[in-house]
Amino acid sequence: MATPVITEQDIRIFLMDKKELNPLLDGVRWDTKDIEQAVINAISYFNDSPPHTGNAYTVENFPYRYILLIGTAGHLLRSAAINEGSNQLDYSASGVQVQDKNKAELFVRMGGAYWDEFKEMTRMVKLNQAANSIYGTIGSEFGWRG
Repeated sequence: MATPVITEQDIRIFLMDKKELNPLLDGVRWDTKDIEQAVINAISYFNDSPPHTGNAYTVENFPYRYILLIGTAGHLLRSAAINEGSNQLDYSASGVQVQDKNKAELFVRMGGAYWDEFKEMTRMVKLNQAANSIYGTIGSEFGWRG
C-alpha cells in the first residue's frame, strides 16, 4: 500500500489490537493484509455510495481521516464476527464448559455500530459534496480572519 491517510498503527491503536492486550490470541487479531483490505473496502464503499459526485478517492488521497478510521474498524469487526460465528464450538469436559469462540454477537454489535456510523457520515459528506457541486461553496468571515 502506498502512503495511506491512516496507518496500520492508527487502526491498531483505535481497536486496541496489540499483542500484549491479546493473551488468548497470542498476537494481534488482524494481519497487515486484513487491515489494508479493510481500508480499501471502506474507500470503495464511500466511492460507490450515492450521490455520485465525480470524486474517486484512493488510499493515498482519501480526505476524511476519521470517516476512514470508523469504516475500517466497522469492516474489521464485522469480518471478525464472521470468523467467530463460523468457528464457535462450545464444549464441556468433566463439568467444565469451554467457550473459546463465543464473541460473534459482540463483534456483530460493535462492527454494526461503527459501520452504521460510517455509512451515515458517508451519506452526509456525499450530500454536501453534491450540493457544493451544484450551488458552489459559500464563504464565511471566519475564513477571512488572519
